[in-house]
Amino acid sequence: MAEGLTHLTAAVAALRSVEELYVVRSIEQRTSAVVEVWLRPLDGLLEYVPGEYVLLEDELHRVPPRSFSIANAPRPDGLISLLVTRVPGGETSGWVHDRLRVGAQVSISGPYGTFVGDPTSCRPALFLAAGSGLAPIRALLEAGLSGGRRRSLTLIFSARTEADVIDRGRFERWQAEHAEFRFIRTLTRGSGLPPRGRIPALLPELCADLSAHDVFIAGAAGFVRASAAAADALGARRERVHTAVFFAEPQPWASGSGREGW
Repeated sequence: MAEGLTHLTAAVAALRSVEELYVVRSIEQRTSAVVEVWLRPLDGLLEYVPGEYVLLEDELHRVPPRSFSIANAPRPDGLISLLVTRVPGGETSGWVHDRLRVGAQVSISGPYGTFVGDPTSCRPALFLAAGSGLAPIRALLEAGLSGGRRRSLTLIFSARTEADVIDRGRFERWQAEHAEFRFIRTLTRGSGLPPRGRIPALLPELCADLSAHDVFIAGAAGFVRASAAAADALGARRERVHTAVFFAEPQPWASGSGREGW
């Protein structure tokens, strides 16, 4: 069920794709392995929809381009956020973590991908994410909560430890401000309050019936496969299950956020 670009969707993406220069506005260490990079358009800006991804490289094309999901909904000022996970031996993630600095110019091309939602849907939506698979889902949630459509939105985020729970404060604030949003985190290692364990095993307790839901799943291949199978067992309709697999060794055409970040 992993999302991929067919020849047709790849051709459509190529028609939409543009390359623009962006300036690094900020770099923040979010966990021991993940940094969040905010980028400001220098001249033109990319037009994208939540859930899509871009290719990132240095302005002189000296590091390999790698694909990263945009982690925010479109904004009038054109700012985009990327969550970049350090990969041992990863040339591009190492460049971002160790050498990229505020004020530097980078090249962004895109957008690409089919991990997008139907903005007119009134069905409840379930979002399952692990690690920096959170990026496209955060963008989808931000857009959904700002769109004024009062449908149920539930995020279940899997992290290794409490220190790896990215954006806890943001999601708790959204939950307090939006009655339709529910945030659940689960831990797979370390200590912490329940729920604990992996999402596929916990899902029957948290969401017993998914027959009426849109389901969005983003993370490493094993996580996506197991979560999709769990959703299927709970009645999710396969045409309403959207997946984005992250790869440790990405290809420029790879799905959703296939990227060096894993």
